[in-house]
Amino acid sequence: MTANTIYTAIFLATCATYLCRAMGVFSAKNINTNSPVFNWIKCVSIGIISAVISKIILFPAGILSETESESRIVATIVTLLAYFLFKKNVIFGIFAGVTTFLLMNFYF
Repeated sequence: MTANTIYTAIFLATCATYLCRAMGVFSAKNINTNSPVFNWIKCVSIGIISAVISKIILFPAGILSETESESRIVATIVTLLAYFLFKKNVIFGIFAGVTTFLLMNFYF
């Protein structure tokens, strides 16, 4: 594969990506965010994200599978508690969860 082929593929992929994004921006004016269809899409999206996160925590692959399941579950609980106790502060919740996970894996 030549360098020109790779650059052409990157250019075409970039054009396709930004074309789709531009179409989304232009069509977003006509979307009613309170419609039943939009709520259904939002619920399905949240369900998929929850399932993927649960799979990563309960059935990890790769290097994460070498950690104890208790440390992953406790870190997740600490993350959620910190998130809700500190007024839905995402950064603090992530920091608390990562710190808990690291401490449990290195010291216990």
